[in-house]
Amino acid sequence: MPAPVFATLVFQHSMLKIGSVRWRGKCTKHPGFDPAMDGPGAVKGNCQRCNDLVVIQDLHQKALRLMRTFRPAQEKKASKQEGVDDRQMSLFV
Repeated sequence: MPAPVFATLVFQHSMLKIGSVRWRGKCTKHPGFDPAMDGPGAVKGNCQRCNDLVVIQDLHQKALRLMRTFRPAQEKKASKQEGVDDRQMSLFV
């Protein structure tokens, strides 16, 4: 009986880069529906496209929360050196 083979996946110097994504989607039947403002209760007639917009909005908010908990803004600001004076010296002194 052959021994089981396990594949290992190695990433070298890889980084997940997520930038700001601007995506505008709207339902052709209900162009005034905004899932961020109206919420899932405002979906008319159980419209599939409006329900999909609600799901996209929810997943987007969850992704933002996860990114902020992974690396808070205070940690990002603290990495900058505080004692360095980077102002340009006077050329006429």
